Formats: sequence, C-alpha cells, structure tokens
Amino acid sequence: MFSQYIIILVPLGLSLFFTPLVISYAKRVGAIDQPNERKVHNQPIPRLGGVAIYISFFLSLVVAMYLHPNINSLAGMSPYNGVMLVVSLTIVLFLGIWDDLKPLTPGKKFLGQVLAASIVYLAGFRISAITHPLSTELLDLGFFAYPLTIIWIVGITNAFNLIDGLDGLASGVGLIVSITIFSISLIRHDATTAMMALLLAGSLLGFLRYNFQGAKIFLGDSGSLFIGFTLAILSMQSSTKGSTAFAIIIPMLALGLPIMDTFLSMIRRLIKSILPSDRKYTGLKGKISTMFHPDRGHIHHQLVARGLSHRKVVLLLYLVSCLFGLGAFAVTFTNNFGASLIITAIAIATFVGISQLRYREMAVLRNGLFLPMYEWPLFQSSVFLSFLDLAIIIAAFLAGNKLAYRGNSPLLSGTPFLTGLALTAGVQMGAFYAVGIYKHAIGQFGLGDILKIVKGVSVTVAITWFALLIVPGMRAMADPTFLLLDFFILLSLLLSARSSFRILNYLSRKEGKESCTKVLIYGADSNGLMLLQRFIHDDSLKYCPVGFLDEDPRLEGRRLDGYPIFGGHRKVARLAQTKNISEIIIAGGTVNPVVYDRLCAICREWGISLKQSTVHLEERVSPTQGSVPRGPVSIPQGSVLPTR
Repeated sequence: MFSQYIIILVPLGLSLFFTPLVISYAKRVGAIDQPNERKVHNQPIPRLGGVAIYISFFLSLVVAMYLHPNINSLAGMSPYNGVMLVVSLTIVLFLGIWDDLKPLTPGKKFLGQVLAASIVYLAGFRISAITHPLSTELLDLGFFAYPLTIIWIVGITNAFNLIDGLDGLASGVGLIVSITIFSISLIRHDATTAMMALLLAGSLLGFLRYNFQGAKIFLGDSGSLFIGFTLAILSMQSSTKGSTAFAIIIPMLALGLPIMDTFLSMIRRLIKSILPSDRKYTGLKGKISTMFHPDRGHIHHQLVARGLSHRKVVLLLYLVSCLFGLGAFAVTFTNNFGASLIITAIAIATFVGISQLRYREMAVLRNGLFLPMYEWPLFQSSVFLSFLDLAIIIAAFLAGNKLAYRGNSPLLSGTPFLTGLALTAGVQMGAFYAVGIYKHAIGQFGLGDILKIVKGVSVTVAITWFALLIVPGMRAMADPTFLLLDFFILLSLLLSARSSFRILNYLSRKEGKESCTKVLIYGADSNGLMLLQRFIHDDSLKYCPVGFLDEDPRLEGRRLDGYPIFGGHRKVARLAQTKNISEIIIAGGTVNPVVYDRLCAICREWGISLKQSTVHLEERVSPTQGSVPRGPVSIPQGSVLPTR
C-alpha cells in the first residue's frame, strides 16, 4: 500500500541535483545575503533557495501524475483550478525572487501575497466552513470565508518568513510540518493532500543537505514564502477533511512553532511600544505599526542569546515542532475529552517554554506596563474608587454566600436575595465613607492606610451584621460563617486593589535599571531600608540594590523588604565574585572602627567603592585612595549621589 509513496525519492534526488546549480546561478546574478546587525552569519551567502525547491516540487509532481494518476494531487480538480493553483504558487515564488534580488517594501510584498491567496480562493482552496466546537456539525462561514482564507494563507506565509533566521531552521520546520500533514492526510484517506505534502517534504529534505549548519545557500524570501504559502494551502485542505470538534485546531498545532513565534513577536513588540521606558513611538498608529518592525527578539534569537549554539537551537526547535506535530496527530484520532487534555497540556507546556525565554516585555507585572494608569485622573478620583469598592463588595458578598451555604442559601434568588445584596452594599459603602477610607491616594498607599482599611472593614462587617439582624426577613443572612468569610474576602480584595500600585512598582523596580551600578547596603536596619527605598523609587539614581550586609549573625540568611541579608563584611569577597558588586554604601550611623578598617581593605582589594550615607551620600573610599576618613559625613541639602 505504501510502495507508491517511495516517490519521495524523486523530489529528493531532484533537489540534491538542482540546489548546487542554483547556488552558482545566485552568485552570478548577485542574489547574495550580506551580513548585518540583525543576522547571525558573518559572511555573504547565496540565496534563491526557493528556486531549487520549486523546480524539484513541480517536476516531481509531473512524475507523480504520470506514475500514479489516481492519487496525484491534481487528479481531483478541474484543469482550470489546477492552473490557478500553479499560477498562485508561481506568483509567490517570483515575488520572493524579486525581493531576493532587489528588496521590496513590505506593502508591495503584502499586496502580492493577497493577490496569490485570492487566486487560491478562486481555485476552490478555501476555508468555507468550520466545525462547531460543541458538536460535529459544520458552520458555513458565508461571506467570511474569503477574509478568513486570506488571513490564514498570508499569515502562515509570513510566519515561515519570520522564523528563517538560522541555518536550516525554516526548511527543517517545513519538512516536519509537511510530514505531519502527510501522516494526517494519509490516515484520513486524503491522497491528494498526502501526495502533495510528501513531494514538498522530499524537496525540502534534499535542500536541507545544503542549508543546514554551515549553509551553502539560504532559502531567501523565494524559499520561505513558497514553503509557507504551500503549507498554508495543504494544512487548510487537511483541516476540511476532519469532522471532530477540534478539526480547526489541528492545522494550528501542525504549524505551531511558526504561528507561536509570529504571535509572540507581534504581542511582544506592541507591549514594548507602550512601556513607560519606550518613547520612540507615539500615537496609536505608531504603536500598532511596531508589531511589524523586524528585530532580534525571535525565539531563535533569544535562545542564541541564552548561550546555546546555532546547531543546538535549530535541533531544539526541530524537537518543539515535532512535539506540536505529534499533538496535532494525537488530536486527530482522540475523542473530544482526550483532545481537550492534549490541547491543555500543549498550552501549559507552551506557556512554560515562553516564560523560560525571559522576555522582559512579556513580564507585564514586572516591566511597569500598568504603572502609567495610576497617573490617570480617573485613578485619583474618589468616584472611581467608590465604584471599584462597590464591585468588590458585591464580589465578596457573592463569594461568601456561595462558600458559606454551598448553594443552599437562605435567600436563594429573587427579591430576598437582591434585597440582602442591596442592604449589604449600601451599609458597607456608607461605612467606608464614614471611616474615611477615601482620604488617601491609591499611589501613596502605606502602612497607616492598611490599618485604616482593616479597621474600616471590621466596622463595616459589624454594622452589616447588626443591619441584617434588625431588617425584617434578613435575619437568616446574619450567619457568623457568612460574615467571617465576607470579612476576609472583602479585606483581601480591598488591600489587593489599594496596594496594587506599590506591588507593581516594587516588582518593576526590583527588575533593575539598565546600565545600573550593583550595590550592597551595609546595615539591615531602618536606615538601610530607607536607603533601599530611595534606590528603588528614584529613577535618576542608577543603582541596583543586590542585598544587605550586617554584622548581626541573627540576621544572616533573612530578608529585608524582599532583599537578602548576606551577613557581615567577611562575605564581601565572595559576593564580589558571584554578584559583580561595584559599590558598598553604609546606611547611616557609625561602624565599629576595626570592622570599618577591614571593610576598607577588602574594598581596595576587590576594586569596590565604599560610600557612607546619613541623609545623602558621599564618596568615602575608592580603590585608588589611600587614607580613609572616619565617621559619618553630611552633605549639604540638594546634593546628589556621586558617580565613580
């Protein structure tokens, strides 16, 4: 049965034969990829690799039509549709050749891709229906079939163009996706799609011989666009043969790596454009346009930056693509419950994998993305805080009611329940105003405000209990369990909302400042804490606190405001080696003279500057200074931190 698929040797042999010829031709016509700051190769490499793949693919297609007319990929369509398909693929190839010889603007390439995709749509290759997610019935897309088909084809085409950043990466991933589509189509008895995917796989396998690590030729846009365009059509055709609820997910999984890299790049660039530290692009149009600007932040770039060799990165991404392919294959043949488990597992694994790439843009809680919102007048308004608290009160009431009564509430629904909710909300909002909970700004939330909220919530719940007792028909709600749960949920939500700015600000500052000086604070006491807060909150000071030094052995190994206390001065030598410390700052007070002399000697030995602080800071010891004045030194008002 499978003997007919030995035909894969035809495109393999053709690709091995034509690729060296294309290399020579590319050198003659000047289709050379020159190295630059965005690229990882350091010498000129010929491109136009798509020409070799195109020739091998279509010549092997002709051979397949002759040897196996009953299963060849054009047997199931009219001559007109077959010609339209060939024309669209040829347009994409020449579009890429043009860009390889003379770079095109993104707009022209996009219009050319839309034109080719429109021809494919007219040839009958389209997403005309999708499976209902809750059944196996098909939902006709009607008018939306055209835009969805165009988006899919153009999106996948450019996704392969984006991952073509390392030797053999895009061609190898294309090979894996082709084999995945071939396997799924074969099991579904879709000989047309299976044969076409197999011939593309053979062409890519032969080309990979010259494109892997130490590449003699690159795909170029002619290759990456052609591969992406062809796989978009094949995956689209393969998905239309399925009848499971997850049929639409299968091509997304098969093409998981390029899709993930594309979406990640777009989201990452958009988030970066709206970060407080990025003022390059202003206005909504400018920020949206950044999603399409090239950079060195793709997955393969990030892995190389983590220290992996190019070969290891490519092999790792091959493995990732294989796992996506196995997931697509597994979803094809499992029931809806099993498919749900597989998709959930893949989603979790993808999230964990992306988090390991350590994109600062994606760490939205640590990169300061939400901090500018707190400067909006809306966030300073008592009216806004009132509506926020009202929502919190309602959420606490509903959650407490659900947990306390477990669905057997004495006021199950209707008017009694709404009356109890309205009474609780009215009493608690009135109590909040009475205790003065709205007299502080959300951005300056401190310890005193915490105590006021605890006091306010305690008083509020007590008044609520009393009101429920005296109002007719509400006595059943005055249950101690419900009120206790309401207290803890209400308090937790209020504290979270009010302290959100301080939490986000702390997380973003703790990430460190660019080009900052790593510093140890000597003195894990109130002075040290005040100095730490100054470093964290003052953007003009390029200091990154690493932790504290303190001679008290009881403090060693503990933390102060989230920063470690390493121990006394004897730990400086080790920390200088492991933490790359540049400065030590004594946080006010006096230091034992013997310890001070030792600390100065250690700082000289390791090239660390030593400073002392009262209210302000001044240079005390540097590696080149000989004598060390003793005692704290005050700096006149208005002075700033000195630099080394």
